[in-house]
Amino acid sequence: MTKESAAPVEGLRERHRKRTAADLEEAALALFTEKGFDAVTIDDIAAAADVSRRTFFRYFASKEDVVLSDHPRRLGELQAALDLRPAEEPVLTALRHAILSLAGRFEEQRDHMLRRFRLVTTTPALEARSLCLQRNWETAVTAMLAERMKVDPACDLQPGVVAATTMAAMRVATANWLAGGGRDDLPAIVAASLDLLDGGLQAAAAPPARRRGGSSRPGAPGRARAH
Repeated sequence: MTKESAAPVEGLRERHRKRTAADLEEAALALFTEKGFDAVTIDDIAAAADVSRRTFFRYFASKEDVVLSDHPRRLGELQAALDLRPAEEPVLTALRHAILSLAGRFEEQRDHMLRRFRLVTTTPALEARSLCLQRNWETAVTAMLAERMKVDPACDLQPGVVAATTMAAMRVATANWLAGGGRDDLPAIVAASLDLLDGGLQAAAAPPARRRGGSSRPGAPGRARAH
């Protein structure tokens, strides 16, 4: 077989692989929503997707992984978006643009995200797995930033701190969006959350009187702003 004739076959295999994975994920989400996560077995999911148990394990290692299977792909999308930013751009600005791009993709899959959110927040096993994956995201983003900044994250705090704070900002914004039924503009919510990292936390955490330009208590002098 020539290389020219082999290429279409590889394309068909890849499409089949993606379709099977999507069928398994859809079957799992439907069953979990109907019966509850703990009541559904891997055999149930395989049968609903019309595949064998062995085929299930070619795609997923566990029931938890079916629900949270898109994390590696999303990380790849974030990396790709970050790679498109100009090399001279400040790292926080570059990461902000990449995160907002990813938030736009999340919004395009609102219904899927909402179904998964309801499952994760009501299923301890899924919530624990989600927290573990969030830590993996932080580690991966730290490595992305360290490479971009050309520093060793074991010696330089900046990649880890930027990764941890921005991932936390995105996580909180996305959770608030999902808790509200996904009705608002997710990129706008994520942008507002990231704004807090750009000098906004100090103002947001100040006592109400100080935020209005006054002092924190009657008769007390205001603190000079550090420069």
